[in-house]
Amino acid sequence: MQPEFVTPESLLLDTAERIGRVRAGRVALRVHLSRLTPRFADPAYGRIAARMFDGLVANFRCQVFPLSSGDIVATGKDMPFGDVDAVVYKLRTLFDADPLVHHDPYGPRDRFCSWYDLETDYDAFLAACTEAAATLQPRQPRLPALVPADVDRIVGLLSDKVVKPFIAAQAAVAIEPGKGSHLAFQEIFVSVADLIPRLAPGKDFARDRWLFQFLCQTLDSHLLNGIEGLSLFGRELPLNLNLNVGTVLSPGFTEFLDRFPSARVCVEFQTIDAFADLGRFDRACARLHETGHTAMIDGLTPLGLWLLADAALPVDRFKLMWAADIASPQPDTERHPANTVKAIGAERIVLAHCDQLAAIDWGVRQGISTFQGRFVDETLIGGATADAGAAR
Repeated sequence: MQPEFVTPESLLLDTAERIGRVRAGRVALRVHLSRLTPRFADPAYGRIAARMFDGLVANFRCQVFPLSSGDIVATGKDMPFGDVDAVVYKLRTLFDADPLVHHDPYGPRDRFCSWYDLETDYDAFLAACTEAAATLQPRQPRLPALVPADVDRIVGLLSDKVVKPFIAAQAAVAIEPGKGSHLAFQEIFVSVADLIPRLAPGKDFARDRWLFQFLCQTLDSHLLNGIEGLSLFGRELPLNLNLNVGTVLSPGFTEFLDRFPSARVCVEFQTIDAFADLGRFDRACARLHETGHTAMIDGLTPLGLWLLADAALPVDRFKLMWAADIASPQPDTERHPANTVKAIGAERIVLAHCDQLAAIDWGVRQGISTFQGRFVDETLIGGATADAGAAR
């Protein structure tokens, strides 16, 4: 039975059935990324791998199917073996650290790449495509979005006592080549992904961006009230807070600063909040600077960082979110992440979501010195993510 919705697997099966009518000169290959070790489970690796087929797509009308399992299937007609093999070689190089790549490459026990000459191997290829389509799990239905009535109910349930267990702290480190590393700041935030499902189970709380933004702003006062101190691991550190523009302009933020007169605060703003009203955003940044504190734009992709490079925003730093394809070979244009970092100034960049050594290596090579993420927590700090109650 045909699936009720279009998937890469259903498109592949349809293509395989049509190919069966004219098989001469056609080849196919399947790259088994799903068999790699979990270190390569990040979808970014799959996106990089799929892009390596771009030359075959442009020159030989190769068709590429990134499957839900993570595998990639490519098929085309009259594609020179050398050109196809060059792509496979690049893929083996990309995943060189995985033992699977080196197990009998091109031999009968090669588990990384399966080749099909469709003049002789068509039945095997069709069977593989049929199996992929048959074993695909149905899509999970989308959760209903929060509506204003849900948000009103959640806000009514919120209190300092309810929110406090969901306040967390994560440290960042500064790395100076040849001088080692030291704690740079602690970021304190409400773990919304843990809190809201408790209060609104079965609802997609982030789909309506503006309701989500409003909900986050109502959490700000509970966050400020829940912070008991400035120290982490026995040291007083600069404090980064995820706050909304309106919160910084509110009396509640002034009261917080009065409670901690020695605090060095950096407020991390979301881009959507900053650009919703640039006048108010300018005033919020000015207020921070007048009181000796700083501002940062949070949650930036490489494209977002490039778009803001010339925006002349009144912020001190930008937080770039690491993804594996940042370090992939790319054309040397002004949009290349390395060139954007250079244009803004590496000293103004915090590289976050660092879940592997490659992130630190890339950042240090660009001159970035401040890092945050799971690899930092587990390797450089030794478990820095903690309840904010530990930050006393």
